Amino acid sequence: MSTESSVINRYGSAAINHEQNLCCPVEYDTKYLKIIPDEIIEKDYGCGDPLGKIKEGDTVLDLGSGGGKVPYIVSQIVGQTGTVIGVDMNDDMLALAKKYQQEIIDTLGYDNVTFHKGKIQNLKLNLDELNKYIEANPATNIHDFNAINDHINYLEEKLPIIEDNSIDVVISNCVLNLVSTKEKEQLFNEVYRVLKDGGKAVISDIVSNIVVPEEMRNDENLWSGCYSGAIEENEFISAFENAGFYGIEIDKREDTWTTINDIDFRSM
Repeated sequence: MSTESSVINRYGSAAINHEQNLCCPVEYDTKYLKIIPDEIIEKDYGCGDPLGKIKEGDTVLDLGSGGGKVPYIVSQIVGQTGTVIGVDMNDDMLALAKKYQQEIIDTLGYDNVTFHKGKIQNLKLNLDELNKYIEANPATNIHDFNAINDHINYLEEKLPIIEDNSIDVVISNCVLNLVSTKEKEQLFNEVYRVLKDGGKAVISDIVSNIVVPEEMRNDENLWSGCYSGAIEENEFISAFENAGFYGIEIDKREDTWTTINDIDFRSM
């Protein structure tokens, strides 16, 4: 099983039945939780609070928006003049996020949250649109396969989920570690691409004190549990620098969350 499949399966199950020990508990300002249904609150999985840099009127992108708890909190922070975009690749999590959307809109009196199916390492490709095309044009030969690839290029170039230089604040909560090792550089580059000049990336994630060995990276349970995909914390900072970011700060570095094979994992 690929790391991506293990993540989809585990978080799909966690969207249906709460998983107690998936990532570590996060406490948000309770005033924002009053309008959010209990089902969404109990099926939120994160490791920190990345919301401190958001202000009214911002356009905010949540990478790995899950069941929608964070987007619905941010919706209240940015207010009616702001915009919130959630991107997730998990159908069950997206279904949970959308299940109560109209109810929350009616309570707030405005609608400023949009959810898209996509991979956070490729914020150009709208997977819902791609699914529609494949269902209407299934591949039965190499010509059909090439046509699908052509349509992927069209979607990325002409109808991207997230345009270049369009976001004020990119946030993410314990999701970057779930992206495959070979795609992590692309992920950081995508975060940089979509931000406006002067925009901010505020990321909470699990990091390790040393590089996680390959045998642990091949353990699908450790990967989907937010352990073996963790980036060594100095490399985590370097990944932002390599993508072009500057003014990097560590807002909070938690105590060790857990230790596996003498490797310390913590939220940062």
